[in-house]
Amino acid sequence: EKQMEFPSSPFGCPLLLTADSMLRVFDEKSKVFASEYSENFQSSLEKFLRHDMLELNYVKSYFLTTEDSKEALCSVLNDEMPEELCGCEVVVQANQYFVGDWLKKLWDCLRNDPIFCHHLPFILENWALLLTEENELYSLKSSLLPLISVLRSESTYPQYSAVIEVLKRLGMPFLNQAVVEADQECVKGKCPHITSCQETLLNLLHLHEKIHISFKQGDPGFDTLVGYLGEINFRSCDQSVTRVLQLPLFEDVHGKLTALGDNKTYAWPDNVDDSGRDRWINKESAIFLNMHGSWKKLVSSPSDLRIEKLSSEDVYIRFIFPHFKLLSKEERYKQLQHIRDILFSPIKARSGMIGESSARNFVNALKNVPCIEGDDAILRPVSDFCNPKDLVLKAFPHYFHKLPNDFIYVGWIKFFSKIGLKKFPTERDLLMLCRDVADGKVNDLRATSSLLLDNILNRLTDKHFFPEFSSYFLSKVSEIPFVLAANLSHLTWVLPAASPSKYISIDGEQ
Repeated sequence: EKQMEFPSSPFGCPLLLTADSMLRVFDEKSKVFASEYSENFQSSLEKFLRHDMLELNYVKSYFLTTEDSKEALCSVLNDEMPEELCGCEVVVQANQYFVGDWLKKLWDCLRNDPIFCHHLPFILENWALLLTEENELYSLKSSLLPLISVLRSESTYPQYSAVIEVLKRLGMPFLNQAVVEADQECVKGKCPHITSCQETLLNLLHLHEKIHISFKQGDPGFDTLVGYLGEINFRSCDQSVTRVLQLPLFEDVHGKLTALGDNKTYAWPDNVDDSGRDRWINKESAIFLNMHGSWKKLVSSPSDLRIEKLSSEDVYIRFIFPHFKLLSKEERYKQLQHIRDILFSPIKARSGMIGESSARNFVNALKNVPCIEGDDAILRPVSDFCNPKDLVLKAFPHYFHKLPNDFIYVGWIKFFSKIGLKKFPTERDLLMLCRDVADGKVNDLRATSSLLLDNILNRLTDKHFFPEFSSYFLSKVSEIPFVLAANLSHLTWVLPAASPSKYISIDGEQ
């Protein structure tokens, strides 16, 4: 009789009772799971040890371990899961794929079984099992992930309840924590948490890329969201700046909420008139924001969001003056009126101060911008026009342009006089006009000659109001025969000289 020895290991022996109540041979190459959750996997019962066998003492190496179970795990999940969940980032209407509370039981396994828990990051990467309150399923491959509103290990966050409602209204998915355990490290480490504004911002960007979120004007939820994102320190986080600029959170000068992206962006100052703005603003490859928009809750300084804050001088120099010709006559008038009444005096006062180059540049630009339409319908700078009260300038309309009637008022003339309006003829003008008279190029020679002579004599005597003539001018004007003298041939001396000079004509003889 042959003596049989008790085997040193079960491999090769028909001692394996699997969950499908079949007695099988232990195979070292086809180990099974020793798990309490075999009932969850009805299509793969042959791959699990029968539940009542778990009470026996057994050597763990006879069964699958964390090191050698990945392939078998994939086989089990592929057998049990609908194929739509494998490799998908997002699956909508999750209830059509699971019966009853099967998903909740699966998560009990994923959370508590050592092998499944060990492979949980891999499982969540490859199967959409993150259930949301909106009944959608996400895998960790998705850029948009369910947001965690609270962890079991933490207290609630009442300060975030309002922003949670806003995010839900926008379509943000929230993790269904009645099913999915958010305290799992791979879940907590991947899914954004409401207390992390930076993580939520990134998730909000992914949501926008998916569905294009938008707000209506006056929506109180908009201020709530902006106030929440304002907790981010954008000054020290350039990545967050790039992200927030992609969202439509910035109110432009037209009241529209827009995303800034990589566009050059300016904050429109208060004290700039918006007349004619729509005629030129679209010609600039830039976005102009309402200075008092809710976006200011995001940062203390616009520069933290790559937004340039403009002064009123900057707006006029860089944008309005170069496009002045596009404005209508009425719009130009309103702009000049605004400059005259509001801007000019304080800017002119600063222009003489050290370090106020912007103010000086504004004054110089204002002097040179073509802003007044003359009788010839051509826009010209103020310096091309003359004081309508100066008789000499008025007498030569072909040289000096007349101010339009809209501007022939004391307030306008006083203002224009500070930015180049010709108040009286210059020395160069007078020399030119005197030559025209000498050459007979004027209609009323006598009146014009008298007018020029009176002007020069008045200026010679009234040095308080007029600048003193240069010696060059006096020498040149004395050479021009522009004075039309009266015929004195019929006059005689009251008392003839004792010895008549040969230079004096008496009785027609010299």
